[in-house]
Amino acid sequence: MGTWAEEVYDDTFDETLESNGLLFVDFYADWCGPCKAVAPVVERVAREYAGRVAFVKLNTDGNPRTAARFGIRSIPAMILFENGRPVATLSGYQPEHVLRSLIEGHAPPASAAPEQHPRRGLLSRLMGREA
Repeated sequence: MGTWAEEVYDDTFDETLESNGLLFVDFYADWCGPCKAVAPVVERVAREYAGRVAFVKLNTDGNPRTAARFGIRSIPAMILFENGRPVATLSGYQPEHVLRSLIEGHAPPASAAPEQHPRRGLLSRLMGREA
């Protein structure tokens, strides 16, 4: 997976969810072929919506508590959260236009969007990595 989004974990998920008004979460696993195929699609959309929507990814193998909490039974799965609540869910490989239309119904206009950054994960904070 690329570096287009911050990795979140079971212990940092709630903090990330609370600190971002509009949050797109990509639930994936390293061994998952469709997850690898959709990653560049999500990356392009993440770059397009930078500052309007926060994008994070969560490895379901290492974070089963969060995956179970949101009923993730197959991957890739993507959930769009607005003010901490899931407002849209997709699963499986999705083309770019599907992701865009899902997000567009919730994202503020580009000119009105305040800059939004996901909170740094515990490991990134400890190591001092920047996005």
